[in-house]
Amino acid sequence: MNEIPEDKSVELSTDYENQSINMRFSENLTDDRERGYILSAAFFSFCASQGLSKSEIIDMVSSYYDEFLKNNA
Repeated sequence: MNEIPEDKSVELSTDYENQSINMRFSENLTDDRERGYILSAAFFSFCASQGLSKSEIIDMVSSYYDEFLKNNA
């Protein structure tokens, strides 16, 4: 019999003073690959719900990824 996995959660909050987004993960969400999967699935789900096309998402990532890396260095 397959056991249902335990629920896990991610909490996002903004910090406008420091121009950052804070992420808090539930204690049972420790695997970085699982964290990345959940965050990317949420991102793509949000984009789809907003009606963005694949090319719009690619353009958005291409435009802002380098800027994001510079701000987090």
